[in-house]
Amino acid sequence: MIQYYLATKCFPNMAADENSPPAVIPSGHGNVYVQPVLKGIMTISLIPTLACISNTIDMINPRLNLHHVRTAFIAWHLAKIVHFSPAQCRKTVLAALLHDIGGLNEQSRLEPLNYIDDEQNNHALIGGELLSLIPLFKPLKEIVRYHHTRWENGLGRYIDGEHVPEESHLLYFADRVDVLLTQYRNENISSLREVLTETICNGANVLYKEEFIHAFEKLAARDYFWSAMQSSRYEDYIKEIPRIHNDNISLHNLRDIADLLAFIVDQFSRHPPWYSLTVGRIAGFLARAMGLDPTQSLKVEIGGLLHNIGCLDHSPTDERRAIADDEADKTWRALHPIEGIRDIAGWCVQQHRLYLGAASDMQISPEACIIAASHRLARMLEVTDDEGKFRMQLKATEPPDEISQAVHRLAAQHSKQLIQLWRSTIQERQGFVKRLEQLDVAFQRENVNPSE
Repeated sequence: MIQYYLATKCFPNMAADENSPPAVIPSGHGNVYVQPVLKGIMTISLIPTLACISNTIDMINPRLNLHHVRTAFIAWHLAKIVHFSPAQCRKTVLAALLHDIGGLNEQSRLEPLNYIDDEQNNHALIGGELLSLIPLFKPLKEIVRYHHTRWENGLGRYIDGEHVPEESHLLYFADRVDVLLTQYRNENISSLREVLTETICNGANVLYKEEFIHAFEKLAARDYFWSAMQSSRYEDYIKEIPRIHNDNISLHNLRDIADLLAFIVDQFSRHPPWYSLTVGRIAGFLARAMGLDPTQSLKVEIGGLLHNIGCLDHSPTDERRAIADDEADKTWRALHPIEGIRDIAGWCVQQHRLYLGAASDMQISPEACIIAASHRLARMLEVTDDEGKFRMQLKATEPPDEISQAVHRLAAQHSKQLIQLWRSTIQERQGFVKRLEQLDVAFQRENVNPSE
């Protein structure tokens, strides 16, 4: 599974066999033990993966807590009641779990939390564009693009001659229902069911399609719906959504999703918009150069893309705890629920502690060392991408552990390729950012002069 040099010379206790000891990952809930994962069939389920990711994205502000998964829960039940086809149900649920992904700053995410929104927020347009980059999510582009479209007595079927998907209208309805119910998060919403149902039904035909109103009335008549909406655990919502057709995804699918998530992470971090993508690509390059097999190299690349996902978690922290422990915990909370990638989650946690120099009491995997080293190399390249100066930085920086030293020596050997990788990644991301800026300018112009 790992090249002999890595598995035996550098980390003799981490060879991937049934006798390998687990790595210890400190957690706020006690130590977590992660056993190295052997080669074999990996099962990564799409719905739980997206639910976990969207739940993490919603942690940037307490007002957003559980919004994506709650909206998906509502949309799923409504889609069944109105007899959407299996394909429509699938697209509706997936779009619901990702519908606000285009909110690239906190303000953009919070503005749609007013029940009667003014539709001036560009997050739906940007979200559709982001999803179009991933082949798996291309069918969701138009659904998300138009998910703030009012029904307007049927006029909302088309916008500027473009057909608005039926799934968009149902998603808009589910989204607004959750926004309304969230306003009473700290109250017993079951006791307010009649008032809330009346408020929602008053939007018939103007805001929502009447068919969806009738579907909600049926849903609102069920006690378990109000009981479920009182929950503060995202698992309670996701378990209600049965596994959909084509639910399992490949590592390549996950890499595409991680690429998108890396862009989102960088919008909410102190790093430029290409940083996490660069860390991931450097990590994958170095893993392949060190002899890891293609599957393991791909997983290391994914780990690099997701290495900073904990920065999206703005939940309160204990100031008495070390920064490394806090970042490790947030990363673990974000990734460990995703079955099939808990080894990657463990590497991301370990690399935080290694990067911050707090790993003396841990057994660190070679993969985590590669990710941490890639993080350091990306920081060096931020300072200079001149090959001579970059090599001087590498020479002046001596990592404490043997595997990281080996990675740095390899980086020096491949400095030209790493610099090319850095530059091409920046160019690629800058081109995409420019595209989003152009869309935003066109959106703002259209809303300032709607008659033009």
